[in-house]
Amino acid sequence: MDTLLETRLTTGEAQAIRELGGGLILRRATPADAERLCELNLLVHRNDDGREEPRIVDWTLDLLLAPPPGFSAGDFTVVEDTSTGHIVSSLNLISQTWTYAGIAMGVGRPELVGTHPDYRNRGLVRAQFQVIHQWSQERGELMQGITGIPWYYRQFGYEMGMNLGGVRIGFRPHVPKLEEGATEPYVFRPAAEADIPFISRLYDLGARRNLMACVRSDANWRYDLLGKRERNINRRELRVIETAETHTPVGFLAHPGWNWGPSLQVNVLEIAPGVRLRFHSAGHI
Repeated sequence: MDTLLETRLTTGEAQAIRELGGGLILRRATPADAERLCELNLLVHRNDDGREEPRIVDWTLDLLLAPPPGFSAGDFTVVEDTSTGHIVSSLNLISQTWTYAGIAMGVGRPELVGTHPDYRNRGLVRAQFQVIHQWSQERGELMQGITGIPWYYRQFGYEMGMNLGGVRIGFRPHVPKLEEGATEPYVFRPAAEADIPFISRLYDLGARRNLMACVRSDANWRYDLLGKRERNINRRELRVIETAETHTPVGFLAHPGWNWGPSLQVNVLEIAPGVRLRFHSAGHI
């Protein structure tokens, strides 16, 4: 059974999209789904060693209850087992603007894709992808991009497009020591809301170096700085690099609020044009 049930309901009510048979219904999520959706994501999105990843819970809560700019709880699809009231499968669509060679285009990012183990191999993810691909097309997005397992997402029309990430690694013993009597010319400090225009402007300049980049507004940076729960797995610490004597901002960096394995990863590092930095010591980070 695949009866289309797309309806316009009163504000706050779940919007049914499709009956899937066997008491399963595919619908949009609402903030009222937060607890059940957290339970599903905590079960499904575990670490490689099988341990639960509690930071997934805070990410889910933020998306549903304190969403980023341009997102809402209704951008989640959920499959509900009406016999138990449990949410057994879900994913969402995060709409963004990317640039390719400086040309802006809409891009849809599916995220938090998962199904309860007892309900797998029933085509639930496929049914939801059909829905969000339609949403993405209606929003004028030219493509969708997902970070995940290549062979799995190939089933739904995705192919490897470009490498994800890439790192440079540095170790404390490699950092040259200050000469006797010398002081650090630059320091790092936590960013404040007043720094957002500087951070946003510097990020935009840096994005021009890349063939592809994500457009980020001041509102996006403000959400990074102030809008996310402390344990949100996607939360980043923003730090401003400034001169030690005059406290003039010359750059910024972003990193998670915890180590990934034995290392602290810097996701973004931008320096103002005309500034040449040489970091002598890690003591002020």
